[in-house]
Amino acid sequence: MALFSNFENIKILVTLLKKANIRHIVINPGTTNIPFINAVQDDPFFTCYSIVDERSAMYFAIGLYLQTGEIIVTSCTSAQATRNYVPGLTEAFYKKVPILAVTMEKHPRFLYQEYMQAPHQSSLPKDCVKKTIEVPFIRDENDYLHSTRLINEAILELTHRGTGPVQLCIPWLDFTLDEFTPSIRAVNRYSMDTGLPEVSLTGKKIMIVVGEHRPFCTKDQQAIERFCTCHNAMVYVNLLSNYHGRYTVAGNLALTAMAIDTFVSGYAPDILISIGGQTGDYPFYGKLSSAKVTGVEHWRVCEDGNVVDTYDKLTKIFECSISAFFQTYSSDASCEHSYYEKWKALVDSQKTDVDLPFSNLYVAQTMHRFVPKSSTMYFSILNSLRVWSLFPLDSSIICYSNVAAFGIDGGLSACIGQSVESEHLSLMIVGDLAFYYDMNSLGIRHIKNNLRILLVNNNGGTEFKLSPCDRKSRDRYICASGHFKNAEGWANTCGFEYRSARTKEEFNAQMDSFLSDSDKPILFEIFVSDANEYDAFQAILGENVLPANPLKRKVKQTIKKLLK
Repeated sequence: MALFSNFENIKILVTLLKKANIRHIVINPGTTNIPFINAVQDDPFFTCYSIVDERSAMYFAIGLYLQTGEIIVTSCTSAQATRNYVPGLTEAFYKKVPILAVTMEKHPRFLYQEYMQAPHQSSLPKDCVKKTIEVPFIRDENDYLHSTRLINEAILELTHRGTGPVQLCIPWLDFTLDEFTPSIRAVNRYSMDTGLPEVSLTGKKIMIVVGEHRPFCTKDQQAIERFCTCHNAMVYVNLLSNYHGRYTVAGNLALTAMAIDTFVSGYAPDILISIGGQTGDYPFYGKLSSAKVTGVEHWRVCEDGNVVDTYDKLTKIFECSISAFFQTYSSDASCEHSYYEKWKALVDSQKTDVDLPFSNLYVAQTMHRFVPKSSTMYFSILNSLRVWSLFPLDSSIICYSNVAAFGIDGGLSACIGQSVESEHLSLMIVGDLAFYYDMNSLGIRHIKNNLRILLVNNNGGTEFKLSPCDRKSRDRYICASGHFKNAEGWANTCGFEYRSARTKEEFNAQMDSFLSDSDKPILFEIFVSDANEYDAFQAILGENVLPANPLKRKVKQTIKKLLK
């Protein structure tokens, strides 16, 4: 059994910071930098500062240096966070400010693979940092010595032949490998020019997964529909797919509550066909990428023809349009649809009318039926997208989220950009940290009265507290609580109608008018606790934790009623 982690890299870094007498650390909230935060936040040697926005954090670090004359360390998570350092690092580069930007990155195998939160972390402009140094994953003594040398080099470079910023990229990895048997797959690429291959789909369970996509054109929709009619296929969708057809299954809740063994034994496909962009769907990724899921072929259909092995099961790339692919492998025949029917029975058996505390999840549970038809909804990433994905919306509603580069920032600006060219309601669901990043967008002068913002203020990053943890310890730097009180003053200043709710009753009393026509854009701020967010999520999962056999569930529910 082997344990892989970045903890040893963190130990080396912290030790060498102390030896270099580098004390000031500016911390941005996040997940992949949790080991570093945990290592420094309670150490009296260091003075730590919590800054929510990476753009501000880098300029804040410059100010610290100007006052103290000391080297400053910054720490951020992966995804878009490093990109947000660029403006401040550019200033630091030309100002010759010695800032050690400690950024986290995923394993290189995730680069350009439509994996969540994994853009290239070390591709900074050349006038941002003097040098970018990436340390290795530590697996043995050679890696340990190599990392020690590189981190020393990064610290020395801060003041070598003049001062300036340096990026230190630390890989994020933390898992135990009991046994790994490699599966060596050949990947083939096909195009319309060379001809698509003959394939046999008889007897195969086929899952088409639709990633984020603008509403489908009639030609593509009809091609997918016809393909599903003549094969034992189903279409896995979530809110961002914007696909609605006869054989669709919105299975996010099912996969969230489903054990991996249940998925393997009853619900895994033989062939996975992916279209569109990223799904933003962690439950789906978690199941399909599991090493326990064997025998699945992943076929990628995309005109770019790139090798994107999101689930580590890629065998075929079809470099062609969606309609060309599905038309090629369709016929006038029809077949049984047992695979779709099994998934549909599972989803239909799920229970969502659960008694929930006041939370983001409660709001989604209550409001999803009342969002006006033809509206557009935009979700900030992770918690807001996660909880709304558990509930269906009317097929006329179009949904978006910034899941391509998967950054916390910019969702509200994107929603506003969409809304100004629409005559329908545009609704943003956003948490307090994501709103804090993008609150200046409320001052855009093109904003129309069709904009609605539902601001979920849970005092920090609830995303980082959905698993059991010491909440108080995480609040200070990881979740960055206490930065944002309320949006009332800013909303009023920018010409919004401001509303708020702290209870179910207050929310329910205002929900209808919030979704109705208004002579002003409306910002509706709800105040919920992180404990209630956690409890609500556990409650709805608890009601759906046995999804393998709907008939067995009905029997169990009948027995429970008889025993009451």
